[in-house]
Amino acid sequence: MELGQNVIKGLKIGAMLRLAAQIFTWLNTLILIRLLTPDDYGLMAMTMAFIGIFALMGDFGIAKAVIQTEDLDKSTLKQCFTVNIISCVCFFLIFFFSAPFIADFFNEPRVTLLIQIIAAQHLILIFHTLPYALASRNMLYKEREKVQFFTTLSTSVFTLALAATGWGVWSLILGHLFMRLVSTIGFFRLQPCWILPAWNFQGFSKIAAFSGLATINDVLRYLYNVFTNISIGKLLNKTDLGIFSVARNLANLPSDKIGELLNHLGLSSFAKLQNEKDVAGLYLIKSLQLASLALFPVYFGMCAVAPELITLVLSETWVAAIVPFQILCLSSPLRMLSEILATASTAVGEPKKNTWALLGSLTLLPTILFGIQYGVTGACLAWLGVTGVSFIFHLWSMLPVFQVSAKDFFKALAPGFISSALMLTGLMLIRYQAFDINSWLLFGAMILAGGLIFILSMLLLFRMQTKTILGYLRH
Repeated sequence: MELGQNVIKGLKIGAMLRLAAQIFTWLNTLILIRLLTPDDYGLMAMTMAFIGIFALMGDFGIAKAVIQTEDLDKSTLKQCFTVNIISCVCFFLIFFFSAPFIADFFNEPRVTLLIQIIAAQHLILIFHTLPYALASRNMLYKEREKVQFFTTLSTSVFTLALAATGWGVWSLILGHLFMRLVSTIGFFRLQPCWILPAWNFQGFSKIAAFSGLATINDVLRYLYNVFTNISIGKLLNKTDLGIFSVARNLANLPSDKIGELLNHLGLSSFAKLQNEKDVAGLYLIKSLQLASLALFPVYFGMCAVAPELITLVLSETWVAAIVPFQILCLSSPLRMLSEILATASTAVGEPKKNTWALLGSLTLLPTILFGIQYGVTGACLAWLGVTGVSFIFHLWSMLPVFQVSAKDFFKALAPGFISSALMLTGLMLIRYQAFDINSWLLFGAMILAGGLIFILSMLLLFRMQTKTILGYLRH
């Protein structure tokens, strides 16, 4: 079977399992938000603000290197395992002993113990990195998604049980550790990796160079994404941070799940085409077309129904999150498309292109500080602007790698974007006319109307493109 057919088949199987996992994730998140408070989410955001950087750095890019390298033998695996052990243990110790200083930065003493406990994730990651990377390298899409599905389901049940019995922010902390543990056990059973550490690192320099640059890119992207959290936590208060964190978590749920699937699939698939970048460009266009048909309608629809989604599903406690959530919904598709480009560029051996795009994006972050002067909403508006310019940086840097023109790129996105924009416009008109309709009735009517407007727009304006996209899915 050709690589393209493998990719599409893996995408379909993964998408079905991800959809099921997404349902549990949404239900879990919505119930948790009702059970917990803005302060709980603010404390969690403070806890993860810095330690999340090193969760990405924990393996020093070893997982990406294992997936991307063309020649992989047992000796190289031993070297990778050794580097992974050293880095994970070091980061655990760093955060365990630096926790009081991070708590002082936020002027919140409770953060100390939270960080010290969650730092244990680095010890779990020692046994996660290689099995996970090998499963991705060997394109075990169906099996891998089963592990992810079971992890999501069991973590949801575990976290909800803690929150319902009054554990507060600890339900989020312990739920995060539980998720890491279950995922590690699942991937180790899927792709057992019984090896010993290495003492000889001869020939490791090429992998070290790639993994080092991949780690730098992960850190830069994390700093880019977490800067707003840190700024709000420092300049405003934990309640404002909690509101922003919940709005962002809700806005990121669809893109994180879709993006996680596309990134796993993309890294292993594009790595097979690193010597055929013109062919990789064709698959990139197909991937972007499929992604845009999921991202734009979902996010523009969420933006339209945000008032009902927040007040009816989460309760009146979270009314302040409505406008921030709407703004973040508009930025999320651009952020996700940038990450797809970055993943593909890294997979074909061009991580430096990602580095330059991220460095350019980081120079825009002071705009967030200006926006924070106008509260959480101002910070979100600034983030929307930063995301748009960052998207342009990624296009300018990475499209030439795949011999793809900007015209072809935007042509691929046009059906999903234009149909979704028409849907959003139609839903805003419906809201404007619906003065005295019951909120639940309006919520349901807008969801149905949105789906109908999007489908009709695709069939009337982009009939040929729709046939082509359906053809991809029939492979």
